[in-house]
Amino acid sequence: MGKKDVRIGLVGYQFMGKAHSHAYRDIPFFFETDANPILQAICGRNEEAVKEAADQMGYASYETDWRTLIAREDIDVIDIVTPNNTHAEIAIAAANAGKHVITEKPLAMTVEEGERMHEAVSRNGVIHMVCHNYRFVPAIQYAKKLIDEGRIGRTYHFRANYLQDFIMSPDFPLIWRLNKDVCGSGALGDLAAHSLDVARFLVGEIAEVSAMTETFIKERPTGAMTGALVPKWKAEKWAK
Repeated sequence: MGKKDVRIGLVGYQFMGKAHSHAYRDIPFFFETDANPILQAICGRNEEAVKEAADQMGYASYETDWRTLIAREDIDVIDIVTPNNTHAEIAIAAANAGKHVITEKPLAMTVEEGERMHEAVSRNGVIHMVCHNYRFVPAIQYAKKLIDEGRIGRTYHFRANYLQDFIMSPDFPLIWRLNKDVCGSGALGDLAAHSLDVARFLVGEIAEVSAMTETFIKERPTGAMTGALVPKWKAEKWAK
């Protein structure tokens, strides 16, 4: 019996769009699965840019309105890699249209949004997931195996660090990831979400939270990214 084609509709085409597209293309090469991902359509508001992304990443077509993408009958999965404040609306609409849903983390802006998203996918009986991909790092999978088999005994303590420095410079512009109205939770949702999910995966649910936070860089210049992880100001410095 042949593999089932799963037709992907990706909403978002910049860095995470590239990462997801790369993963879809790699799946048949590295893994034996029952499904074959098809890069059917990619969606973005800037027609010139999204058309270029479709050509570069190998999508059969593109759209400039996610509502049009969701309405298409040749799409099975809606993969959402847009800024956080758009996740809920797109995911709920996709579920109501009978599409399976993949959403980048953090899932939503608030608990209430997340609950509405979960209610929509549950009511419509679609497959759904949030991209906490570190669960599938081989070392994490091996740690899970050791814990589940009882080979390390009782777990008393879990410690995680997430080291990422691409916004460490005070010259780095104020992008959407640093705008609470768009991202909702800043570094806690963007980075700590991974550590929290790995903790839940390895040692169980969290019962109580105590935390201290600090914003080290309190002012930044305004300006847009170039579409890559390295902003223009830094790329220019490296070129000299």
